[in-house]
Amino acid sequence: MSISTEKPDIGIVVDAGPKRGYGHAVRCVRLARALGQRNSIVFYPQSEECKEFIERFGFVVATSHSHTPFPPLVITDLREPNGFTAAIRRCGSRHVSLHDLGLAQCHSDVAIDGSVTRLFPYAEQKEQELFLGPQYMITREMVPRVETTDRVLVTLGGGATARFAETAANQLSRLGMTTIATQGFAGSTPLSDAEFAEAMASCAFAISGSGVTLYDLLASGVPTITVAFDRIQLRTADAFHQLGAVLNAGLFDRLSADALFLYAREMLENRLLVRHLAEVGQALVDGKGLSRVVDIVRRQLWLTNQVKTFTPC
Repeated sequence: MSISTEKPDIGIVVDAGPKRGYGHAVRCVRLARALGQRNSIVFYPQSEECKEFIERFGFVVATSHSHTPFPPLVITDLREPNGFTAAIRRCGSRHVSLHDLGLAQCHSDVAIDGSVTRLFPYAEQKEQELFLGPQYMITREMVPRVETTDRVLVTLGGGATARFAETAANQLSRLGMTTIATQGFAGSTPLSDAEFAEAMASCAFAISGSGVTLYDLLASGVPTITVAFDRIQLRTADAFHQLGAVLNAGLFDRLSADALFLYAREMLENRLLVRHLAEVGQALVDGKGLSRVVDIVRRQLWLTNQVKTFTPC
């Protein structure tokens, strides 16, 4: 995708790195692709790995000296409070902030949190619009399921947690299953989007971390065992488990290999459970979050032309 550098309409600030945050970068690229059909986009990645990832898709990346002036509308997807948000306000740009679990709250015109639950409630802010719930999670386009194979999709993010995929592969081999693994930024040979979609369509089930990718799996009706890599992720895994959408294996550092084997065997043998997980997951995450967020952003961009809030920094 080729996007002009002249007077971009929308800026996207995203915080992702080799240890965590890969899902943030992925969803921002999805959003930029959809918005880029009508609008020009510039990215402000917060790490070199994230910058390289964004550039693979042909998007313009701001240099360290081009943070200001910002475009008339800026989207942020940050894991913690960041000085960018104050700079956006100083410039008078309209601000749409993306969040998970109520984290990284900031002063913005619109806050969107597609999480199934929240660690913190949103503090009331005058004139801020809130859009909450998994119907606003920016997932990939739904992948239709086909006849399943003896493969299991293992998607555990990047960094040290990706090594857990080896433990999963060893236990799955005991059941005669093969593993397709993704490893985020850490992957030396990452799956292409087409390969990932094919794996989602035909895998018997998935073993996933409890981040953004989990919502992709649920939107496509993939029965999933969740593994949480910290207590923040555990809140998401617990919430989906209580709603009947996933089989939650808990924290990975407390999960024995034998316990993982039993969870996997349950997914293979209990067809009623598998069907129930898929149906509930798709009812909660319907895969239309991207189109909803695009509509919200475009309305905010329209408002920038009605109320002159954008002034050069």
